[in-house]
Amino acid sequence: MLSKRLIVLCVLFFSIILICFSQSDGKTVDQLFTEKGVTEEIQRLTNACWRLREVNSDSALVLGKRALDLAIKNNIQNELPKIYGFLGVIQLHYLYQTKASISNLQNALKCSLQQKDSVQLAYSYNNLGDLYLMTGNVPLSLRYSEYSVAMFEKLNHPTGKSYSYVNIGLVYREKKEFDLALSYFKKAADLWDELGDQVGIGSVYREIARTYAMKGDLDSAMNYYQKSYSMGIKAENGRYAAFCLNGMANIYYQRKEYDKAKEYYTNAIELNKKQNHDFGLVDNYTGIALVNARKGKQKEGEEYLQLAMHTALKLGVTKQIIEVSKVYIDFYKVLGNFELATLSFEKFHVLYDSVLTVQQFEIINEMERSFEVQSDLTVTEQELKNQKLSEQNLMIIILLMIVIIAVMVWRYRYNQKMNRKLGEMNQTKDKLFSVISHDLRNPFNSLIGFSDLLITEIEREDCEKSKKYAKYINQAANEGLKLLTSLLYWSMSQSGKIHFHPEDVKFEEIISELKEFYITDLNKNQIDLKIENEVEEVFIDPNIVRIVLMNLISNAMKYTEVNGTISLSAFQNSSSIHIKVEDSGIGMSESLINKLFNEKSFSQSKAGLRGEQGTGLGLSVVQELVQIHKGKIKVESQEGQGTTFELEFPCIHPGE
Repeated sequence: MLSKRLIVLCVLFFSIILICFSQSDGKTVDQLFTEKGVTEEIQRLTNACWRLREVNSDSALVLGKRALDLAIKNNIQNELPKIYGFLGVIQLHYLYQTKASISNLQNALKCSLQQKDSVQLAYSYNNLGDLYLMTGNVPLSLRYSEYSVAMFEKLNHPTGKSYSYVNIGLVYREKKEFDLALSYFKKAADLWDELGDQVGIGSVYREIARTYAMKGDLDSAMNYYQKSYSMGIKAENGRYAAFCLNGMANIYYQRKEYDKAKEYYTNAIELNKKQNHDFGLVDNYTGIALVNARKGKQKEGEEYLQLAMHTALKLGVTKQIIEVSKVYIDFYKVLGNFELATLSFEKFHVLYDSVLTVQQFEIINEMERSFEVQSDLTVTEQELKNQKLSEQNLMIIILLMIVIIAVMVWRYRYNQKMNRKLGEMNQTKDKLFSVISHDLRNPFNSLIGFSDLLITEIEREDCEKSKKYAKYINQAANEGLKLLTSLLYWSMSQSGKIHFHPEDVKFEEIISELKEFYITDLNKNQIDLKIENEVEEVFIDPNIVRIVLMNLISNAMKYTEVNGTISLSAFQNSSSIHIKVEDSGIGMSESLINKLFNEKSFSQSKAGLRGEQGTGLGLSVVQELVQIHKGKIKVESQEGQGTTFELEFPCIHPGE
């Protein structure tokens, strides 16, 4: 009886502690005592982070992360929305790390909802509008910007309204609705004027100037650029001043005052270099390149274009890379070199199609998916918290705590599993889209084009040209078959439809089949295939080994010059069969070798020496089939000195 009372008292004591602990938000007395000091330090770091965002973005990021660590460590939840928002904005607008900014902007939104912080929630919507605009999704950018404006107007928050008005103006400018864009920019400028913020006014004037320039009103554009430039210099804001100089240079260029334009581009370069602002340098370099084109100085212009592309690639900002590619087209058009202009145009379309669209698709999908999951989690956690607080009975509280822990563990494991599956599905989808939209389209374009020409030549009874075009059609059909075969094998391996079925096989028969299969291509390309086989009968899966060797030999033929050599050798020990495929081709760099079997670094394959196309899936198929066979693969190569693939397959009977 005494023991039962003791247990009841212990449970009651434990329950009281739990209730008190929950009412203090999990903080001890010492934590409550020092929370004010910690909060003040977090706010100091956060304010310093925002103050330094333009003059020293890297330092601003460091300070923001330090504030974030302090807030998380000390559970200061109400500071998290602002810190995450600042970090996301700095990465997005000042360091141009678009992908890196996504998680911080999402966390800002999530924490704003959890803390019921309407102001930070409105800022989060505004920042998401920025992100969507930078990734090219204008409708979603407009939607989130309108959410932000509605909330700030309801809160009567002038600073927030001014930022939101600018965002909506940028969206309408992107849609070429210039008058509507100007009306929002002027609303923002009026608000900044009421707040007495000269930097804010100057930044809006720059957007107004750019809008007038796009509209074709160069005089108004120049007027606003000059106003913004003066404010930037007065505020010692080198970035803003450099943007204005570049804008004025563009106007002088449109007015055909090329010497004046070059002078302003050069001044902008000096300012951007002082600020270590590589992003601004790209536009400066392309501007000077076009000025040189107008003056007939092709070599000097090409040097500046190369500088622009190098800088854009270093930054990794896809939108800038695309813009530089477009300038290449205009540059050669101005020079009258239409052959290079056409080549640049083709390169631009390939780049736009294969890089920008895919990247935007990935970023937007990632953001939408993650936002939906996080929103669901936020709602669930809030409901559980309210339910917990409403319960009065001690036993129900304890049971709810157990349920909550179980649900959190389950959801954590479930989310991990789902994220892995989604990652694999996205990777598969991206590969399929890339192959279908690029590689598979080329052979069919060739088939259609040359078949049209063949019909014409048959009607003209020109046998020689007919044979020539028939040969091209045959070649294109073979290329298409090879691409489809690679895609089929890869998709089967991804869906688990290739199974391991080993049997006793005469290895010489596989070697003979391969030699006979490639004899025509080998003779046509004048490549010697040397075979050294010491294996007789072996216990392997013949289909898997055959597909692996076909992929490796085809790959070797693509990158081996005329009169080159491909060697296939095989030997067997007590437990495994060893196969080596070696070629005298062009070889690979160390960086490319490191990417060969890395699914995360999947890219389009390089065209062969005779223009052969590829899906980039061949070696992925090889790796996955080798794994299905429980084998091993390794590669050795040097540029200009050929490539060697070494395979090892176990060949032991189950009973051995």
